[in-house]
Amino acid sequence: MDKNIIKNRYDSLQERVALACQRCGRNPSELRTIVVTKTHPVETAQAVIDAGIKDIAENRVQEIEAKMPHLKGDFNMHLIGHLQTNKVNKVVPLVSWIQSVDSVRLVEKIENSAKDVQSKIKVLVQVKTSEEETKSGCNEQECLEIAQRISQSKCLEFCGLMTIGPLDATEAVTRNAFAGLRTLAEQCRELTPHIELSMGMSSDFEWAIAEGSTMIRVGTLLLGQREYPVNPVS
Repeated sequence: MDKNIIKNRYDSLQERVALACQRCGRNPSELRTIVVTKTHPVETAQAVIDAGIKDIAENRVQEIEAKMPHLKGDFNMHLIGHLQTNKVNKVVPLVSWIQSVDSVRLVEKIENSAKDVQSKIKVLVQVKTSEEETKSGCNEQECLEIAQRISQSKCLEFCGLMTIGPLDATEAVTRNAFAGLRTLAEQCRELTPHIELSMGMSSDFEWAIAEGSTMIRVGTLLLGQREYPVNPVS
């Protein structure tokens, strides 16, 4: 995909972000847009970077492994999908952010792998805020314990919380899930001066902004439907 097309779509998205912020009395500068490039080819991911977008994200470790050697420029790679402990060593040297930490055991694996990484890995705790069985994430009771463990690490930086809104739910139900994450974040406030709330995707980011999101994760609106399930590098 051409970088100019991506840039035009991104600018249109930022207009919607600004309007959503205006409706709830927020400043658009508080929002960071993460462009999700999962299952798109490396050329598309590079076009996103060439369009001046600083943050891209992948769901799967194998796609990060395949794409990162081919990507050039000033950008941050975020892992937003479930991370298995046996893949930690592969992904830690390749990412700036891991948004999907959901257990103390996983924290310890990442910490051990990150000892040789020059800069701290920025970490979000993924919380399950809906009843859907397919969703990953810790529960509210586990969240504070995990956050405290991250904040004690010398090579990890606790930055906030992440959740995935319920699929095909009403505005009220979705916003309630996002509001729950915002409330939970208040219990973590003493661990970091600024709490990131990563919530909201292509279909619900405006509701997430109204509930305090500081990071939205958008793919389909900018890049269209996913192109294929595997083999990310052509």
